[in-house]
Amino acid sequence: MAHATAHGRFSQLLDAALAAGTLTAIATGGALLGLGWREGEAGRVFRLAGRGLLERLGVASSAAPLTSVALGYLHHLLVATGWGILLALLVLPWRGVTRILAAVLAAAAYAALALWVLPSTLRIGYAVTGTFPGVVAIGAAVAVALLGCVWVAIGEGYE
Repeated sequence: MAHATAHGRFSQLLDAALAAGTLTAIATGGALLGLGWREGEAGRVFRLAGRGLLERLGVASSAAPLTSVALGYLHHLLVATGWGILLALLVLPWRGVTRILAAVLAAAAYAALALWVLPSTLRIGYAVTGTFPGVVAIGAAVAVALLGCVWVAIGEGYE
């Protein structure tokens, strides 16, 4: 019986973490669009990320401008969802106010890693968010997503 309960609890944790990954992709996607709009082109960050990825593969990005946007967007979905899941797995086991504090600290830790440690391919927003203003925008979006995930988890009964 205890095994079934532990399995159910773990399943709830994974469901909540997947929801957090989805929220992170959505929230940071909005932040990236905002960064692009600030520069005059909403899809700029996705285009630049895709261009960088194509060039790593030895493909001239100017030969495939739409492919670079699509690849940048796909990169964003994978990386942001992955970070959201990972950070949620660190945050959700905590309880009460500690969980909220853990969400804020996890977002700040991600921002610090993105600014000083992570290679561009593992960063939400690729190389475009390697500056302090870009990291602040993404870190704030990650915090909002993790805090949202905390409330979703509570609503789903994962307390």
